[in-house]
Amino acid sequence: MEFAAFGLLIALSLIGLAAIFFTTFGTFIIMAGAVAFGWMTQFQILDLKTLILIGVLYLFGEFFEYLAVIFGVKKLGASNAAVIGAILGGIFGAFLGVGFFAIGIIPGTLLGIFFGAFLFEWLIHQNVETALKAGIGGVLGRIASVMVKLVIALMIFAMIAFKIMHSPLYSY
Repeated sequence: MEFAAFGLLIALSLIGLAAIFFTTFGTFIIMAGAVAFGWMTQFQILDLKTLILIGVLYLFGEFFEYLAVIFGVKKLGASNAAVIGAILGGIFGAFLGVGFFAIGIIPGTLLGIFFGAFLFEWLIHQNVETALKAGIGGVLGRIASVMVKLVIALMIFAMIAFKIMHSPLYSY
């Protein structure tokens, strides 16, 4: 059972790490792997306190992701409409990037954020310069959120490794 638990933990951790770049669910996948590992090992290695801390880190990453895009757009002087456009554009771009244009989810998301913020801002203010700033701000916010989620993933990995290395089950 422990071998399967470790296998699942490693698999979901690697999938989650890769997913940070492609979706908003990367840290959730990592957290799910930690919870499954905890359950499969009767919470002897990853206890409830550790899993709650991992959950808090996950929620912080999700909260920061949306704030980063909003902040990126607003920091460069865009309107609330550009924020909505960036979020909708990112979702739409991700689907189009995978399904229709085969450019991939990462470029699709970034292009969607840019064009969504640009279009919504341009429709409101009819100013190309402001619309360009809104698009660039949204993309920069998404990139910042990916970086923060990578740091969160590494923090989770470090906590899990520490708990495994200091577990009485694996003391040598």
